[in-house]
Amino acid sequence: MILARVDGHAVISIGHSSLKAQKIVLCTPIDEHGADAGSPFAALDPIGAGQHTRVFITTDGSWTQNSVHDDTSPIRNQVMGLVDDAE
Repeated sequence: MILARVDGHAVISIGHSSLKAQKIVLCTPIDEHGADAGSPFAALDPIGAGQHTRVFITTDGSWTQNSVHDDTSPIRNQVMGLVDDAE
């Protein structure tokens, strides 16, 4: 699992058939204080996280492929949950 921040979304005109009608977000890994901790990456977002939302990401490609019902899907990362503020 990776703690990340949603920074935007991706729009594709040509892509793998398993990604048709799927929401793809661009995420940046962050540390526990919210500082950037890595390079941005794309992730499937079945729960509708908004921009600047902190999220948990799974990098288990087989889980994500199962979510789109296609074992040949190139997508690896998926938003698994939203992080609530502890305050």
